[in-house]
Amino acid sequence: MRPVTENFEIVSGNNIYSVKATKYLNGIDEKRYRVCLNDNPVCVFGWNEDLHTYRLMFDVRNPQMPEGLESAIGKRLCDMEVIKEAA
Repeated sequence: MRPVTENFEIVSGNNIYSVKATKYLNGIDEKRYRVCLNDNPVCVFGWNEDLHTYRLMFDVRNPQMPEGLESAIGKRLCDMEVIKEAA
């Protein structure tokens, strides 16, 4: 099955961010999302068990994100999961 890229916008701090998110499984079958923010380099979001949401996986190459944007993207990724499971 071919990966599907979801396109959506997030409003954070009076700014609008264009987000592209593509779900994939890593080598140990954990769900991840490749996320491109405003056509910048891709970063990876993974499930954070402590927070029960998707969060940015640590990488020194990650783009700087304004406060609140990471959690807004994580919430949207969770919402997408719920919608797909209900379908």
